[in-house]
Amino acid sequence: MIAALYMRVSTADQAEKGYSLETQLSEIRKKASELGATKFAEFIDDGYSGEYIDRPALTQLRDGLEKKEFDMVVIYDPDRLARNLAHQLIITDEIEKSGAKLFFVSVTFEESPEGKLFYSMRGAISAYEKEKIKERTTRGKKGKARKGKLVNNGRCFGYDYDQANSMYLINEGQAAIVRQIFDLCIKDKMGTALISKELNNDCIPAPRGKQWIVSSIHRILTNTAYRGVVYSMKHKSTKTGFNTRTVEIRPESDWIPIQVPAIIDEITWYSAQKQLQANKDLAKRNLKYDHLLNGLIYCARCGRKMSIKHSGNRNNTVSYYVCLSQVSTSYLYLNGEKCTARRVPTAVVDELVWDKLCELAEKPELIAQYTQDVGNPIAMAKIKNTLLKLKETEKKISTQKETILRWFRQQLIKESDVEKQLDEINKQLIDIEITKKRLNSELNFLTPQTSVADIAMNLKKNFKDMHYYNEDERKIALRAVLEKIVVERIDTTYARSSKPEFTVDLKFL
Repeated sequence: MIAALYMRVSTADQAEKGYSLETQLSEIRKKASELGATKFAEFIDDGYSGEYIDRPALTQLRDGLEKKEFDMVVIYDPDRLARNLAHQLIITDEIEKSGAKLFFVSVTFEESPEGKLFYSMRGAISAYEKEKIKERTTRGKKGKARKGKLVNNGRCFGYDYDQANSMYLINEGQAAIVRQIFDLCIKDKMGTALISKELNNDCIPAPRGKQWIVSSIHRILTNTAYRGVVYSMKHKSTKTGFNTRTVEIRPESDWIPIQVPAIIDEITWYSAQKQLQANKDLAKRNLKYDHLLNGLIYCARCGRKMSIKHSGNRNNTVSYYVCLSQVSTSYLYLNGEKCTARRVPTAVVDELVWDKLCELAEKPELIAQYTQDVGNPIAMAKIKNTLLKLKETEKKISTQKETILRWFRQQLIKESDVEKQLDEINKQLIDIEITKKRLNSELNFLTPQTSVADIAMNLKKNFKDMHYYNEDERKIALRAVLEKIVVERIDTTYARSSKPEFTVDLKFL
């Protein structure tokens, strides 16, 4: 008689409880011999959970049953076969259909209605115990997180893990690299591809592997740990097989915030998120019309932004930068005013500005010819008035924050409600701070230019490899040195083949 011997162990803990492979094999062989087996076929799943039916050795056993190769199947215990009742019944049915007999070492399995009922009850209890283990594990993780401790070591770059206290400790060497990445994103307005290229060129060690990659940079720039908070219970992972799982985000109300040492402040982190979105908006795949100066070019005559418009047919299309007042319905229908500035060919002015920046990078003594002080008292007054209103709003929100904290001290509201409201208030305060920075930057545009020396240094930094830049890199390099470009066409010719002339003023960062 041929006996199929099936063994499974998933963890060291099971081995300690008497389910080791050696224990199972010894007992199963003894049982099979007592039942009259003379040949043995061993099927061993080492390190596989009984929750899933897709196991290599079990699959081989089931293939053999389909071919009617065995006279009996011997297993140490029903939960070694499967922890899921439905799976137990499926495999048991396959064994019966093959003509083989099923035996267990730890219990007696009878093919009577009573025996099958008892077998099913054991399977249901096993499945119940599995769910209870999951529930207790999840409850334990939540309790640990609510005490302000990390549930596990996420191996977050920039930190060491203090296992005794379940907390991150700042690794100053790595933290300096993290801060550098945020600076490259915010101050130099670099995208993830250029940041990884910059770090690799400087031979800065990567977290894993030999080189920095785009996904690692993006993961760092979006990781909330660096602003001082890690969210536990944010993701729910569900295994769908031994090597497959699905991960989904839980409702935000289920997240448990854990405070960790911050490497950067919140304003820096939120500024990086806005810059990432701006880089995404500028990406070629997300631009309806892709041109080098798109979003940077302004009309010299009225000060409005310039948009893109096309002329000609499908086979002979020419693109132009056009004053927004001539194409936007908000200007046309609100006051009927249109700027009289002429449209500017995109291809011509794009190359003109790029070539000029390349020249200025090599000849900084020419920079002064392409900069000018800009004065606009009306615009300055508007910005100052907006900053004043923002300051008043900031004061009101800060008062709300103090009120909520007072209510909490008086036990008038629950801690969970306090955390949610304070988180929302902090986001509003950060948004106001970022807006203030942007407005102050605009106010700076209306004041004298950056020094020629600073402009020259920035040009040299971002245009050192300009001959090898692709289109996306050219856009990023240009935006790292220029805040805006003010253009007006001044020639009087109108023929399509005529050579246009411009006045171009560059506002450097």
